[in-house]
This record gives sequence, C-alpha cells and structure tokens, in this order.
Amino acid sequence: MRPLHQRHDITFIGMTADEGQVAGSRHAAEYSTHAFWVHEPKASLQLAKWKFFAGALVNLTSSLPYAVARFRSKQLRRLLNAKLKEQAYDLVVADFLFPAASLPWELKDASGCPWVLFQHNVESMIWRRRAEGKTGISALYYRTQRDRMLHFEKKASSRFDGVLAVSEEDARIFKEEMQLSNVLGSVPTGVDLDYFQAVPRSRPAVPTVMFMGSMDWYANVDGVKWFAEAVWPLVQKEIPQARFQVVGRKPPAEIQALATSGSNIEVTGTVPDVRPYLRGADVIVVPLRIGGGTRLKIYEAMAAEVPVVSTTIGAEGLDVKHGRHVLLADSAEDTAAQVLHVLRNQEAGASLAHHALEEVARPCSWAAAAQIFEKACTDLIQKRSRS
Repeated sequence: MRPLHQRHDITFIGMTADEGQVAGSRHAAEYSTHAFWVHEPKASLQLAKWKFFAGALVNLTSSLPYAVARFRSKQLRRLLNAKLKEQAYDLVVADFLFPAASLPWELKDASGCPWVLFQHNVESMIWRRRAEGKTGISALYYRTQRDRMLHFEKKASSRFDGVLAVSEEDARIFKEEMQLSNVLGSVPTGVDLDYFQAVPRSRPAVPTVMFMGSMDWYANVDGVKWFAEAVWPLVQKEIPQARFQVVGRKPPAEIQALATSGSNIEVTGTVPDVRPYLRGADVIVVPLRIGGGTRLKIYEAMAAEVPVVSTTIGAEGLDVKHGRHVLLADSAEDTAAQVLHVLRNQEAGASLAHHALEEVARPCSWAAAAQIFEKACTDLIQKRSRS
C-alpha cells in the first residue's frame, strides 16, 4: 500500500483485536491518507481456549464457518456504512475474504464504483487440508467447516466486481474450480528489498536453521512442531551443535516447550527486528503442510539472500525452480537431507540464494507488485465507466 499511497488518496478502514494490532494501527499514516478503526476483542487469535471453544460451540448452529463468524463485526459494518454514505470513492477493496461478512452490500450499487476482493489465500483449500486425516468427531467438525467455507467463499467472491489472487494457481482455482467469472488475475506478493538488504549479512557461531512466521497461526504451529519432532533429530544426528531458531510472535505453550527439550532449539517470541536473525541464519525452513496463497516469508528470506528449504505446499504459488531458487522436500528424511546439504555446502547455499534474489524476489518488489495491482484496478474502473 505504501507505493499506492504515493499516487492515490487511500482511506483505510480496519479492525484491531489485541494490543499488538492497536500498536500497529498507529502507523496507518505510512500507507493511508485517512484511517478509521473498530476494536473487536472476539477476533483475537489469542483468545483464551475456553472462549475459543465456547464460540465454536455456538457456531455449530450457524451457516457461516467459524473462521468467518469470528471476524464479522456490527461495528465495522456501521463504520463502512457511514463512510460509504459520507464520500464518493473510485474503488472499494476488501483485503482478504473475511471483511466480506461485514460489508454493507445494500450500498454496493449506490456507491457507484467497483468493489474488488483481494484474496491472499484460497480459504476453502486451507480447510480442506486441515480436514485431511482427521477421524471421528474431529473429522465431522473439520469437514463441516470446510464445506461452509467453500460455500461462503464462492458466494461472497461472486458478489464482487473483481477478484484478485496472489498467484496464478489460486486464480486458476477461483476460475475453474469455483466457476467465478469475475477473476481479474493475480498480483505477486510484494517484498521490500531495500529493507531486508539494509542489515549486513553475518555468519552465526554455530550452524543455524531458522523458521520465521507468526506463531499464532495454526499452519505455522503445525509446521514447526513437525519439523522439531520429525526433522530436527535427523539434522542434529549429523551436526550435533546445530541450532534451530523459531522467530515469531505469540508462540503457544507447545512451541515454547521446544526450547526446554534439550535439542538446541531457541524460541524467541516477538522480536523488535527480524532482520538480524534472518541475515544471520544459514538456512530458512518453511515446513508448512497446510496453506494456500503464497508465502511472504519465502520472499523475505530471498530478499535477505538466505537459502530456503521448503515443503511443496510451503512454496505453493511461487514461480520457483527446485535446485535453482529453493530446495523442496516433503518427507522428514528428504527435508533433513536438504537442510544438511546447505549447512555443509556454503557455496551451494550462496548460489541458491543469489538466484532466488535476482530471479524471484527482485521482480516482486513492492513497487512492481503495486503497479500490477494498480493496473488491474484502473482497468476495472475504466471498464465500468464505459458501460
């Protein structure tokens, strides 16, 4: 949004749910002309477990998936309603699927401008993968949530004038599998190259493997647990002094416990600046087994010129080649082998990181991504004005 803000007046309307998001909202002037917020603690990803499960229980009688119902906000709807009546806009953009449940759809035609959905994931795909392998009552619950999400995603997406995805594969799914006729294309996930290059590269005292990502996200917790339990022992068997760093906000107790396992695992929690950790790692791992969209953490690692080992799902949606930009592996044994290859061959890792920076990350700079997004939206506005 920062590059777009340089050329356009942007009114940002958002929702905070915890102290971290409230603190983040204070930087809104960096990417918007005007910003307005509502506060909804129920949407926090750090809800007490009993509150989370109580909400899930109440949701059993709803037609909405719980992941959407948690973010539906009457406050947000009222604020959007007021702002749409107060001023004319050239474009309305819903960032992610979840705000669609709070939009005042009765004002869409009267707004006189196109409404665009910017989809960062195929949400129903995430729930389809979460449902895989579940048994008993758990299987029934996850399948129900999967089906609700698919129904909501198709219906809500179809109501917009245009849908933008973050990868060509996601755009294909929206077009072919969901039969949406309003898909405008895809916008690559942008990364701030100058920001990640500003911190000097350093070599750690011991071989260091790093995961970075928000640890209040289920897919990250699942991936880190699998790596720590299934992959890391295989790495340590060959390089006992190796260190595994988990860098990301709000790690749950099960992740924090890894730091006391005696396996040379460090769990940092929130850090003021991820770049010293990133630029000081030998290799970044992306051991995701659930997900959709694209992986910003991979772009950030490539921007920092650090080699990446990822699962196939972890690199899904990225235009990368195994062995040139990234090393792909899905089993514990193969993942450990690829990590060991980088730790033992610094020259090979450096070559991988260089190709990734020049051929993948650099073409996906913030400026480049903003231009693609801007053109898609401008074309839609012009098309509407001619009709």
